[in-house]
Amino acid sequence: MTPTIAYQINRILRGSVPFVATLLLALLSVVPTGISGFDLVTPSLVSISVFYWSIHRPYLMSAPLVFLVGVFSDFLTGAPLGLSSLMLLLVHGVALSQRRVFIGKSFMLTWWGYLLVAFVIAILSWIIASLYSLTLIPLMPVMAQFILSLLVFPLLAWGFGVLQNNLLRHT
Repeated sequence: MTPTIAYQINRILRGSVPFVATLLLALLSVVPTGISGFDLVTPSLVSISVFYWSIHRPYLMSAPLVFLVGVFSDFLTGAPLGLSSLMLLLVHGVALSQRRVFIGKSFMLTWWGYLLVAFVIAILSWIIASLYSLTLIPLMPVMAQFILSLLVFPLLAWGFGVLQNNLLRHT
């Protein structure tokens, strides 16, 4: 029995949820808040999303989609083109390679894993951005962004879990 067109469209739309959610988080990251200096230390919502979906639904968050999100994020933030793509592909690769470590384990282990990955990505981003600009960029905003990302991770992971349980159960 062949599935109906409505079923296929429904499946495609449900399957696009991680990608679309990640794009929306990239947009949310650049929304002006009116808080002085907050734009320098906005939590890395996109890396959290890539990390989560690369572990829980890797076939819906593939490397080409991660690359596109990174390019989109670079255009939005004005970062050197390709920097976000590179960092997000590293997050994706690590999450994918360590997927068996995280699946079915406690949330604390996943949070710890994100802590390690986010720290390495923060330092690498700082080094690459400093090399790109040929000046030593202040490290404090990078560390503040890292800490904010860690604090936001549980909330986003919970929201992604709700999405996964309600929308992606059959994809």
